[in-house]
Amino acid sequence: MQPNRIIYEGKAKKIYATGAENLVLMVFKDEATALDGAKKGIIENKGIMNNRISNLLYEVLEQNGIETHLVKPVDDRSVLVKKMDMVPLEVVVRNVVAGSLVKRLGKPEGTELKSTVVEYYYKDDALHDPMVNQCHIKAMGWAQPEHLKEMQARALAVNTILKELFAQINIILVDFKLEFGFYEGRIVLGDEISPDSCRLWDRKSLEKLDKDRFRRDMGQESEAYREVMVRLEKYMANRRGNRLKARVYITLKPGVLDPQGEAVKKSLHVLGYEEVEEVRMGKFIELGLQSRDKSAAKREVEELSHKLLANPVIEDYRVEVLEDETT
Repeated sequence: MQPNRIIYEGKAKKIYATGAENLVLMVFKDEATALDGAKKGIIENKGIMNNRISNLLYEVLEQNGIETHLVKPVDDRSVLVKKMDMVPLEVVVRNVVAGSLVKRLGKPEGTELKSTVVEYYYKDDALHDPMVNQCHIKAMGWAQPEHLKEMQARALAVNTILKELFAQINIILVDFKLEFGFYEGRIVLGDEISPDSCRLWDRKSLEKLDKDRFRRDMGQESEAYREVMVRLEKYMANRRGNRLKARVYITLKPGVLDPQGEAVKKSLHVLGYEEVEEVRMGKFIELGLQSRDKSAAKREVEELSHKLLANPVIEDYRVEVLEDETT
């Protein structure tokens, strides 16, 4: 999909109009900012990696009943998303003391919180995104109480899902930021979830795998983002199952008349290939499968071949299952 006019450009993304009124194209940038925009730089291929990471995480959330703005990835940097009326709040979820919480609570970084903390920040660059509470939000009309309650419940559900997911790839989900908006009257999760918007630590080494590496001049930012992406992609590939390819060869049973084969044989004779004595026509069908068990996959394809792909009264079929090397 080709982008139309640009509607918005932020620190990390550009939003373009599309031909559809209810859809926009979100394009991820390599630019990185920190310290309220005072620090700027480039993280090589950050846009590509954040796009892939966020899409994978949203795929998992959708599978677990959390509606997101995700429609479909378009290319390495772009994703088609629902056009939403965004709520002007950042919802921050914290599992471990880090970042501003260290100064505010006077606790050492890495202290595990006894319960999950949810905070709200008003989105305004000029005011440096100040922290606000539910009374501020109600008084300023930024969100109705029932919508705020729904966003908090959704944020806690996202936390439960993603903590477990990251634990599977030996990463601690320290904290993260979410943004919500309205789509067709429903509260929907938007923006992105990536190392730009999360703190992610390796479970064994406690190495930082997020934008804190840029904030603190630690270096190797691109390598850290890539590590998160690679671990997620490997986990998701294993979760989906190894992709297999099935080939079905269908031929007429011996003795069954083959008018198409006869017609081809006559044409070959006209062309001078009179040594051809017989032509039997058949069909070749290829199927892409998601399965870990070749034997089970073969049984399933044989069953669907018998029921649908072939006519077992007059046709024979043979099934072959192999690894799909194109994935």
